Amino acid sequence: MFSFLFFTDMAIYWIHRFLHHKLIYKTIHKPHHKWKVTTPFASHAFHPIDGFMQSLPYHIYPFIFPLHKVTYLGLYIFVNIWTVSIHDGDYRVPKFLESIINGAAHHTDHHLYFDYNYGQYFTLWDKIGGSYKNPSALEGNGPHDLCRKMEAKKDHQENGIDKKSN
Repeated sequence: MFSFLFFTDMAIYWIHRFLHHKLIYKTIHKPHHKWKVTTPFASHAFHPIDGFMQSLPYHIYPFIFPLHKVTYLGLYIFVNIWTVSIHDGDYRVPKFLESIINGAAHHTDHHLYFDYNYGQYFTLWDKIGGSYKNPSALEGNGPHDLCRKMEAKKDHQENGIDKKSN
């Protein structure tokens, strides 16, 4: 199972990076990137060719390294849950794994900044390929942090105006 994760992570990294090439991106991968701040719905919103290309590693692996059909089905379910989870905006990853696991914070920055964090599960290939970016959400500058700051500023202004009018 671990080799499946590492193999598919490597293959997805390179396929995903290829889909960002300027000659392919606008036609094939851009529909997925219309969500700057991702939602679970964005996780499966792909052009058919994009979805096919990114699914290939999961189907090629069992031909190279045979898997029991129940294991294959379990990994298929895991992959789908993981794909939804990196698009759900919930940045919960244990602190000691934040630099290793490519979670929702990493993938949100991928949608915001385009040229970073292509990986599926891990940050290894982004670090090797020079496309790793420490997530802005983990630095307190993610989209949810900015929304909270805007709400706090709005509340502060409303409370200041209310006090002046009383």
